[in-house]
Amino acid sequence: MKKILLIISILTLNICGTLAQQPQLTQTEKYLDAMHKYITSEKLFGYVKHLSDSAFEGRLAGSKGMEKAARWAQERFKEWGLEQVVGAKNYIQDYPHPSIEVMPGSTMNIWLPVAQAKSKEPVWVAKQYPWGEWYAGGTSGNGEITAEVVYAGFGVTAPEVGYDDYKGIDVKGKIVLIEGETPNTSRECADLEKWYPYTLHQHKVENAVKHGAVGMLYKWVPGPNNGYDPNFIYAYVTTPIVNDLFAGTGHEYEKVIEKIKKEKNPASFNMGKRATIKMNTVYNPNAKGLNVIGMVKGSDPKLADELVIVSGHLDHLGMIPHHIAGANDNNSSTAVLMGVAEAFAKSEAKPKRSILFINIDGEEAGLTGSDYYTKNPLVPQNKVHAVINLEQVGVGEYIRIGYREGNPELQDYFNAANTKYVHRLLRMWANAHITRPRTDGAVFMKAGYPCVDIGAFGGGWRSYYHDPRDDWNTINPEILQDVAKLVYWTTIEIADK
Repeated sequence: MKKILLIISILTLNICGTLAQQPQLTQTEKYLDAMHKYITSEKLFGYVKHLSDSAFEGRLAGSKGMEKAARWAQERFKEWGLEQVVGAKNYIQDYPHPSIEVMPGSTMNIWLPVAQAKSKEPVWVAKQYPWGEWYAGGTSGNGEITAEVVYAGFGVTAPEVGYDDYKGIDVKGKIVLIEGETPNTSRECADLEKWYPYTLHQHKVENAVKHGAVGMLYKWVPGPNNGYDPNFIYAYVTTPIVNDLFAGTGHEYEKVIEKIKKEKNPASFNMGKRATIKMNTVYNPNAKGLNVIGMVKGSDPKLADELVIVSGHLDHLGMIPHHIAGANDNNSSTAVLMGVAEAFAKSEAKPKRSILFINIDGEEAGLTGSDYYTKNPLVPQNKVHAVINLEQVGVGEYIRIGYREGNPELQDYFNAANTKYVHRLLRMWANAHITRPRTDGAVFMKAGYPCVDIGAFGGGWRSYYHDPRDDWNTINPEILQDVAKLVYWTTIEIADK
């Protein structure tokens, strides 16, 4: 019996001694452990595939599909133990966001005149196009119109610069064919600011309505960021349709655009064609935008009220009238944000300062979510050391960091993190033109936050912007993982400085 007790005592001492000899993990090793467990290409790619499913209906701001996506992010934050922030009940900061949803049954076709030998009047023949060469107007009114098509250039009336695409043409009761942007080609800030109001999609609709047009064919990428008039019907069209409309008019599309830009003189004309646009849309004036916000609390009691923000938009285009997944734009960024959030939430080590994660709504609808947050911040702006905004990070081989010109101080943190842990090609880009913000990051920049935009580019990977081909098959899982690692370690560097 004594021998048995002696053996047990020796074994117990050996086990305790072995446990005592095991080294404690350093802070860095704890961060590494969490990174390897929760930031993996497989997991991040899985998030992209999940959110790209048609069950989310393209995640249009204010729609049921976007609400499903927001609830998914909300559940993950709750599951991982992120803290709630005052002003975001159950992780949700909601805000008014009227929504126009496109329903099945929306169509568009062009009517071409065919001359008859024994009649002065032509026969009108309809030409139909596959979806992908046209898209439903994301903020179109509901109804059907058939009318003559008038080319109205850029659809701009800008008296202070002496330019008017509607001068000399009558568009009352007609459909206008309009190009996106303006004829301005200057990159000087003064010129960009002068033309800025006319670059907005809202101006195109408002100006067309003001001149009596009943509809629009818009030569631009589709989206829900436009003006809304219940009596105005429009659709997006691509180059093949525009070329058909120009055919037989004596004008060549590309040459007309080039001349307008060069001379800054409109070249509007009646096209001798007709179009039928049928949009089946439902307007919901009481819809809500949903920013999903959670926080990992900092470990230093004196510094925990200071923050680093990691953001990226969760919304996309909705059904126009069919599903576009938006895998790169912007499920890739949501995946990275969620991977980083889980790693910080579950890491045994916590940075000194807190980290706020914001899944932003309404980017595609006009940057409404970031605009609302910057005007209604849930943490004091002067406590924010950096905003790291993610935008289309799933397609490419190198990582691009965009910062506001004259405000490059965050670059060093990214370079240090990349050199030590990631080893991807980094390219820095100074954003000199935030007169018209194009990303949520630019909204934060314009509001005065120290902010960068992160994207992925190059390496032979093809990105499809606002296109049905933007699905999970285009995604590079390895760049997702490396962007997430870069954001993770850069956030640590900034939060622990």
